[in-house]
Amino acid sequence: MIDETPSIRIRPDELRTVREAMRDLGSMLTALEDGEVEKLVLTQRNRMRAVVVSLEQWSRVERALSGQQTVEGV
Repeated sequence: MIDETPSIRIRPDELRTVREAMRDLGSMLTALEDGEVEKLVLTQRNRMRAVVVSLEQWSRVERALSGQQTVEGV
């Protein structure tokens, strides 16, 4: 079986379970907005399921993908 999970760099403090996200979403959003973490990777049953980023970070990603900015600037 081939693992098709995308490869991303994750710090231990960026990992959260889906259960934690359901319980502590407010504090997780505050950590993103305050710059304490760049992203939050949500896991479920030991599998990465989603990445949560701030609205500002997502805007930079969209600009990079549309060619308005280099990917390195994301």
